[in-house]
Amino acid sequence: MAQTKKSKSSSGSTKSVEKEAMKALARAEKAVQAACEAVADSSSKLRKEALALSKQTQKLATKLEKAASKLAVATEAAHAQTATATTSSLSPLPSAVPARPSEPTLAELRREAKENNIVGYSRLNKADLLVKLAAARS
Repeated sequence: MAQTKKSKSSSGSTKSVEKEAMKALARAEKAVQAACEAVADSSSKLRKEALALSKQTQKLATKLEKAASKLAVATEAAHAQTATATTSSLSPLPSAVPARPSEPTLAELRREAKENNIVGYSRLNKADLLVKLAAARS
């Protein structure tokens, strides 16, 4: 008889465990359903946002194309204007080497002073060399 009491009590506890499992299962099903609704709602919002971003991207791409074409036109105009300004503002190049100045250069004066054996000629400036060379010639 002791065994029959245990089987009755174990069957009663089995029923309570089954009840708890059924409640847990119902709660889990509600949670899954709520999650599915949240995902559907979120997906809908994300699709709307993606569509709005796509439209905005298309508008910006159109603006970019217009700006790029304006820039190309402006660049071509600037290059054309620069080319005409450059060719019209150029002065003709001198045809001959500029005439030699009437005064000799310092190097030429030193060479002449060396030929005339003037002492210390390398330390003299141009004016002093002219004076010394004039004195040496006379």
